[in-house]
Amino acid sequence: MSRKPSAFSALIAIDKPAGMTSHDVVSRVRRAVGEKRVGHAGTLDPAATGVLVVGIGQATKLLGLLTLDRKGYDATFALGAETTTDDAEGEVTREAEVPMDLLDLGRAKLEVTKLEGEQDQVPPAFSAVSVGGRRAYDAARAGEELELASRRVRVYEARVLGVDAQSRSWELSLDVSKGTYVRSLARDLGRRLGCLAHVSSLRRTFSGPVTLADCVTLEELEEGGVARVHERCLDPVKVLGIPERPLALDEVVDVMNGRRIGLGTVRDGCDLREPLSGERVALTLGGGLAGIWRRDGRHLVCETNFPQAVEGVREPVDVRSVGPESPLDAHGIRELVRASVPAGRAFRGGFGMRLLEGSVECVLDVPYREPFFTVAVDECGARIDDPLLSEKLALGDDRRFVCAIGAFDGLHRGHRALLRRAHAEAERRGCRLAVVTFSPDPARVLSPLTAPNDLLSIEDREYALIDSGADALLVFSFTPELAAVPYERFVREGLGSLFDVRAIVVGEDFRLGARGAGTVDALRELGRADGFDVIGVELSCEGHEPITSTRIRGLIERGSVEDASVLLGRCHFVSGEVEHGRGEGTGFGFPTANVRVRDGACLPAEGVYAGFVVVGSGLGTDHVGEVAYPAAINVGKPRSFSPGEEGEAFLEATLLGFEGDLYGERVRVVFVRWLREPRTFGSVEELERVVLGNVDWVRKTLGEKGVGLSGRCA
Repeated sequence: MSRKPSAFSALIAIDKPAGMTSHDVVSRVRRAVGEKRVGHAGTLDPAATGVLVVGIGQATKLLGLLTLDRKGYDATFALGAETTTDDAEGEVTREAEVPMDLLDLGRAKLEVTKLEGEQDQVPPAFSAVSVGGRRAYDAARAGEELELASRRVRVYEARVLGVDAQSRSWELSLDVSKGTYVRSLARDLGRRLGCLAHVSSLRRTFSGPVTLADCVTLEELEEGGVARVHERCLDPVKVLGIPERPLALDEVVDVMNGRRIGLGTVRDGCDLREPLSGERVALTLGGGLAGIWRRDGRHLVCETNFPQAVEGVREPVDVRSVGPESPLDAHGIRELVRASVPAGRAFRGGFGMRLLEGSVECVLDVPYREPFFTVAVDECGARIDDPLLSEKLALGDDRRFVCAIGAFDGLHRGHRALLRRAHAEAERRGCRLAVVTFSPDPARVLSPLTAPNDLLSIEDREYALIDSGADALLVFSFTPELAAVPYERFVREGLGSLFDVRAIVVGEDFRLGARGAGTVDALRELGRADGFDVIGVELSCEGHEPITSTRIRGLIERGSVEDASVLLGRCHFVSGEVEHGRGEGTGFGFPTANVRVRDGACLPAEGVYAGFVVVGSGLGTDHVGEVAYPAAINVGKPRSFSPGEEGEAFLEATLLGFEGDLYGERVRVVFVRWLREPRTFGSVEELERVVLGNVDWVRKTLGEKGVGLSGRCA
């Protein structure tokens, strides 16, 4: 006798075990929750494990709408043999010797790096690819050969985690585009190296925004049933990756009947704005996804409705309201910290060059697209002698770009609004986006005595800009020589030497070139003469005042890190190296990290803060290997019962849940809430009581153990 369908709809992530098909997982989920309508997105091979997104009830309608366009895997490539299935499940068809140099870690890293970029890939014979209405694996099992067409795929990043000489295998971490077969990567790599290879183990670590940290096991689901789904379901809006439009009660009837409604305001991360033309938005009500609608003119029109709303929509974290009465869970922590600190991407960086007749230095970073050689020849075989050859080859043949220009200190909400506009312009024109910035901040060169502190280090700013989705990042060294360059020459010879500039996007108050003569109006005049457009973006506001780096810096320097986070759209953080320091917390049973922050960083006012210390490999794709540990953070100068020279500034964090040695490691310190002002204590007992009180507040609010940012929990 079949169970009655459950009266709910949700997305949930399953940590798929080995030995089961994706359909097997769906069958077990059906039984566990008593729902007939269950489906999955992104098939996993039976031998593979890891993230599998499952839809229950009306959430199955979402599965075809999920992009999940990037996927991560931990894989083992076994060298020396090729199999029928390109993994360990198949029969060995060919074997080959494995040269000893391929078992050297350095050689392995060199060869694996060559996997990165865009490439044409033929799927395995045993795959779900359909040819003429027939699945490839059905034909392969019947002993028939189907001619499988190649497909364009992309490997964003490929890293070697280790080499096992005894088993003749490589452990890899991969970040790839949707549709990429890891088995084909192993097969093609083995053939290229002449040693043959196949996948002996495969674990999916993330699928789009869904990671292992979001997953439940089948055993957990079967034990908890529907209650476990309610507890661990995914936020459908976050998984869809589209902006959210909360519904007003007087709009519900119109939405239920599919009648168009007003545009309203959408929430895109922490930013509030009007929907863009043709943009799809998620309509939400009471923690549920009610529909996916699209802007058409001055209204929103229905694409898909969910009469039985898909549950799991979560309010964005507002750090001003967190406390022991409203603590953060692991989902909230991951969302908060990942939004605050940039993740490195697979970029080909370090193209140092000189422009403007050699007077100006700059560096170009571009995404890995495909391998290229830095020596090229013309049709007659003569070597092409071009000082910018490497940069031009890295950019590709089509160098039509929209350029967003600015200092972007802090990359706050206003900066991101400008970059969104630039992205939209690039997409509309069929171009790519180049972000152009300067290092150091021009204010440090133009007004060195009054230069403000940096909201982001140049390294973190560059990674944040890369993480924003730029197709190219051009960083000019800002010097007095560059400051004296007329804006016309900067655009024509500086940008024009690399890009075919189709549009320039800047803030409405932007000024470029010698004496700031390159205003928006002046740039428009130049654009009319040279054939490009100039868009001046209105400054974003909060509380009827413009969002500026100066305003944010003032809040941080007064200790108002919560209010600063509203303008930044993220929590403020600083980077530094852990060194031997005062070590007060070790006497209370907690490890402490004394962090040396570089000169010029914007530190909050003296006091104690609640936040996180992010440790791990750092700057890896999707925060691979990074863990955020709750921390009580002391910023100030030594006082009573504190060793150290009088007046010597310090940043010391007391970490919860951490074990190990951080000395010499680079960490990021994230400030969430102000706790108290600095104090002088009359006794060690008083100091201990206050410190333990700070730690207790952190434990109750931010937890007592580390949260893995890549899906690997500490």
